[in-house]
Amino acid sequence: MTDGKPRILFLDIETKPALVYSFGIRDQHITHKQIAEDGGVICVGLRWAGERKVTVLSEWEHGWQGMIEETHRLVSEADAIATYNGASFDMPKLMGCFLLAGLAPPPPPTQIDIYKAVRKLGFICNKLDYVAPLLGLGHKVKHAGLEMWIAVMKGCPKAQAKMARYCAGDVRLTEELYRKVLPYIPTHPHMGNTKSDACSACGSTNTQSRGFRRTKAFRIARVQCQDCGSWQSGAREKMAA
Repeated sequence: MTDGKPRILFLDIETKPALVYSFGIRDQHITHKQIAEDGGVICVGLRWAGERKVTVLSEWEHGWQGMIEETHRLVSEADAIATYNGASFDMPKLMGCFLLAGLAPPPPPTQIDIYKAVRKLGFICNKLDYVAPLLGLGHKVKHAGLEMWIAVMKGCPKAQAKMARYCAGDVRLTEELYRKVLPYIPTHPHMGNTKSDACSACGSTNTQSRGFRRTKAFRIARVQCQDCGSWQSGAREKMAA
């Protein structure tokens, strides 16, 4: 936490394909006995909310152990980890890497998975490279596909630099998308301070009461943040029986 404000770490990983032995190319069932080399994480992009620099840690530049140890250090410092589909993909992959690297698990992270919020917005496609341009945020960095991954694993400097730009671009796009859809994340963890009038999503005290909502037993003030647009519940008044 910096200056009383929670630190949000935006994160994206890139993984490499596993190498396997196969007797064919169609309708193959691959068993664990056919795995010659595990795939796993090959680079990690990270950026603290509000900062310009994206840090890209990679197997080719930092070594696998160094990449994982530094990722572990940064994740351990974060009050929340923000990702796109990271709760199902990025974070489980990293947890396995932490174990393989001989590291203790980091403090249980508060996760903000933007993908889960986007899925509830009714778009025809929820891929990052569809939703981001749809909302006017730009596209992912273009690349050659599997050919780039193969070149990276063979040690091609140009391919490695391209993958680093691709990973960093995803981190930037993820943060931009987060800012855009923030008021549409009803399950956003409380990232505000202890002041009752502070926005629970962004911490701003620039909030405004906007009427009430009612339950069977209470009348609850509706409060909207004038900075990020998020809604939250304010004071509640018990209704007379």
